[in-house]
Amino acid sequence: MASNPLTPAESTDLRQIVYKKIRDAILKGIIKPGEKLSEAELAQTLAVSRTPIREAIRQLAQTGIVQLVPRKGAYVALPTEKDVYDLYEVRIALETIAVKIMCKNPPKEEELIHFKEYFLSVDRDTDSNAFLEQDTAFHSFLHESCDNRFLNQFLMEAFDLIQLCRHYSIVGVNLKESAMEHVKIIDAILVGREEEAAQLLRVHLQGARDVLLLFLKSSSQISNKLP
Repeated sequence: MASNPLTPAESTDLRQIVYKKIRDAILKGIIKPGEKLSEAELAQTLAVSRTPIREAIRQLAQTGIVQLVPRKGAYVALPTEKDVYDLYEVRIALETIAVKIMCKNPPKEEELIHFKEYFLSVDRDTDSNAFLEQDTAFHSFLHESCDNRFLNQFLMEAFDLIQLCRHYSIVGVNLKESAMEHVKIIDAILVGREEEAAQLLRVHLQGARDVLLLFLKSSSQISNKLP
């Protein structure tokens, strides 16, 4: 079970600590899409004043995962179907570039092997939240390992928005099938087959996009709570 990041914040670099705690709570689904962010409640939970909470919310609004509504307050963003389609269009284009760069300048094999071993261990009893954490870690690893800070920055910003609904959309997904897609991508990277790795990644991300779009079309779990 994922740990709850909403625990009292320490004083060192308080603004960034508060920002990270609230961001993690949103991306882990503890604070859900459409929910209002209460400065008073967050300040009490994190044992800080309202000032760093307010600053963190403004920073989160700049990334797009929080929406500021005039005279109403701050809400966790609710991605639309078009948002998801547009985000994945950008993500697929940039992440396939990242994986091609990786094939030309491969990172340490140990890290890729670590991910491969996890994905090979996935079965029907695997916890979906644990799988999602490993999936997120793997794709973040792809972004960071391409050694292009601008590419990484654009990908991570899009990634945060995509993560908003993934805790809900992963329900019912064949985790074993998804895990084997990751294994094939890793195998292609390990032997430097950049076109094959890029194509496998493209198909994998298109499938993830379609699952999320289907969820948004059919789900009544996340209603539009924004005023």
